[in-house]
Amino acid sequence: MLSKKIEILTRALQRERKAKEIAEGIIENRLRELYDNNQSLTQDIIQKEKFEKNLIDNLVDALIVFDFDMNILKINKEALKLMGISKNNTPKSINDFDHQYFKELSNLFKVNNAKDDTKEFLFNFKNKKKKNKYVNIKASILRNSQKKAYAYQTIIRDITKEHLLEIEVLETQKLIQTESLILKQLINDPNLFRNGKYIVEIISDYLGSDDCVFYAVIENKLLQIAATKQKLDSENNIKNALEIEIGEGVVGKVAQSKKGIIINDTRKNLDYIVDDQGRLSEITAPILLDGELIAIIDSEHPDKNFYKQKQLDFLSKISSMISISLKKNIIEIEKSNKEIELALTRNRLQLVFESSSDAKVIESIDGYIEQVSHAFLNLFNIPISRKSKIIGSDCESARNMLKMMFVDHEKFSERITEIIENETIIIDEMLELKDGRILSRDYNPIFEDGKTTAHLWTYKDVTLIINYDKSLQFQSKKYKSIIENMNLGLMEVDNNETILNVNNAFVKMCGYSAEQLVGFKGRDILLVGEKKEYMKQKVKSRKKGLKDLYEMEITTKNGEKKYWLISGGPNTNINGEIIGSIGIHLDITELKMLNIKADSLINDLTIRNEELSHYAHIVSHDLKTPLRTISTCINWLLEDNAETLDKGSQGYIDTVEEAIKDMDKLISSTLQYTEIRTSKKENAEMLALQPVVDSIISFLTKNQEGDFNFNLVKPLPVINLTEVKARQIFQNLIENAYKYRDQSKKSFVNIDWTEQGSFYRFSVQDNGIGISKEHFSLVFEAFKKLNNRTDSSGIGLFIIKKTITAEGGKIWIESKKEVGTTFFFTLPK
Repeated sequence: MLSKKIEILTRALQRERKAKEIAEGIIENRLRELYDNNQSLTQDIIQKEKFEKNLIDNLVDALIVFDFDMNILKINKEALKLMGISKNNTPKSINDFDHQYFKELSNLFKVNNAKDDTKEFLFNFKNKKKKNKYVNIKASILRNSQKKAYAYQTIIRDITKEHLLEIEVLETQKLIQTESLILKQLINDPNLFRNGKYIVEIISDYLGSDDCVFYAVIENKLLQIAATKQKLDSENNIKNALEIEIGEGVVGKVAQSKKGIIINDTRKNLDYIVDDQGRLSEITAPILLDGELIAIIDSEHPDKNFYKQKQLDFLSKISSMISISLKKNIIEIEKSNKEIELALTRNRLQLVFESSSDAKVIESIDGYIEQVSHAFLNLFNIPISRKSKIIGSDCESARNMLKMMFVDHEKFSERITEIIENETIIIDEMLELKDGRILSRDYNPIFEDGKTTAHLWTYKDVTLIINYDKSLQFQSKKYKSIIENMNLGLMEVDNNETILNVNNAFVKMCGYSAEQLVGFKGRDILLVGEKKEYMKQKVKSRKKGLKDLYEMEITTKNGEKKYWLISGGPNTNINGEIIGSIGIHLDITELKMLNIKADSLINDLTIRNEELSHYAHIVSHDLKTPLRTISTCINWLLEDNAETLDKGSQGYIDTVEEAIKDMDKLISSTLQYTEIRTSKKENAEMLALQPVVDSIISFLTKNQEGDFNFNLVKPLPVINLTEVKARQIFQNLIENAYKYRDQSKKSFVNIDWTEQGSFYRFSVQDNGIGISKEHFSLVFEAFKKLNNRTDSSGIGLFIIKKTITAEGGKIWIESKKEVGTTFFFTLPK
């Protein structure tokens, strides 16, 4: 029983063990299967991660994944390259790269999670290598299996090249548009001021600056012609418009060098001039035409390093395109300035209030008429009887009545108001009346203790003068033709010795054409060796106002040696400023080579002087012919209309006749001067001076006005002189003493003499207005007058000096302002 039970248990144990082995085998196989499956899954995950990493690293565009705190989770090599960072220095956060970019990107990456998980935008930055980058960023939010957002994924495409190309295209289009606008304006409008205004507006818009100024070179000075709005007043005029010398300040330096400049920090530039306010950047470009400076464009900006080289290059380019048009504008301005300057000079000659030819009115500072001349009433056909009513009347009411006589009657009143507000002297402003007359108007504020107390207006009828000017212009052309074809070579140069003009005779003498001479230095073309240095010294003396006659050896175009006799002297403008010199050239080669005797040379020069005298007679005759014609026509007008002419018309005719007489006197004086220069010394007999001087005094005594005494200190001697010359000398000196008397005191002239060896020394002393010492040198010069008197030709004392020196004597002056003048002269016994 027991053994059977054991056997049963043994078999059960065996079955249990076998079942356990089978179970363990199954478990073992399952575990092995699970293990193998796990290994395969691990390999798949690893392969997938490798593939993903390889994909990220080999993307063409940059990729960055970062969490919501801007910490970088993933970044590929293209992103590192774009950011200018090496692989070893990979940043952990955008904040590590640049804090400013961290703030900007944090704001840009904010998207609406509820509606949109993506966002696309442009961004520009400067990477670690200091390179500017422009990128397109596509950002999306990453979510986990529970759809919870946990990071940003960004694809970043570098569009720097495309962006710069687009900017370049836009800038090119802007340049072309700017060029077109400026050229269109210059073609359609010849006015320099309007063109300058348009240019600064266009250039300032292109440069991105509100400060742009346009300077034009007018009469060798830089004048502000136009500026942008912040430099203008309420009437669009430049506030405190600058006039800059060449070489002064940044603009002047650019004008001198003719090269554009960019100043990145004006505080470091000693040439910078503060205009209305200081600015840190400045760009200045010259406008040139064939190397000649025409104008300057200048712009400033408050920021440092604002202007770029490409902007200066554009200004240089546009400058060359507009220079021709601007040059034409400037020529018109300079021409207009010269015409104004001539008009100013002509109209300053009349300043006396009750002049028969000047219509004057004085207005008080309170707007009432203080005084009016008869000429004013006559000019505007107002009865003389109304003068008392006009004085004290309201100026505004008087202007409203007067303005209807003018063509532009509204502007008449507006212009008067403008002039009074500015209190600036106005000379020769032209006005046109409805009856066809042309008036010139002058304005002078009257000052007392530095304050304006009244306004002086002067009107003149210049209708005849304008017509006469046209006649003189015709005569001027004719005389220029005569000079052009005379036998003496004439050359005009400026202060830099550059030839400005030559006549036909000069061209024939040297063999060079006018085109080969004008614009060049004569000494470089015609002189060699030490002769050039000699000419430099002559030029220096000319600049000091000295005249001289000298001989010069020159070389003609074909290499011949020629000897010229040159008479040179300074050339001055209307203000007496030396602007160059004029030389008259005579070819004396034959005389030099043949060694002709001195008397032959003198005879030749005498012939030349006689030709000049003959020329002067012709000129005088031609000038007097139109005067005679005018005088004859005036007399016919009087005869035909004697009964119909009113006092005003008669006054105008009298004025014309007086002007004709003055012109005739000036021409006669000029002719008299030429006769003194060319006439031979006459054979004189002994002359008693006493009767000659007595007759002069007797005539002046009969015609004198006021209290004036003519005194002969002692009887005059007998002298070796013709009566004509004696009368000429004494009459001029005695008449001058009477003419320039001081009417505030009892006036006199004392005539005295003494013996000095073989000469008599005479003196003519007066107690008149006197002459300032600085004007002594001008007294004996031809056509130089120290006053505005119409009864003086400005040549009398010059003729006296020539007469006395021709006789072997001399003349000089001693004078003191408001004390009197004494003329001393000597004549041989």
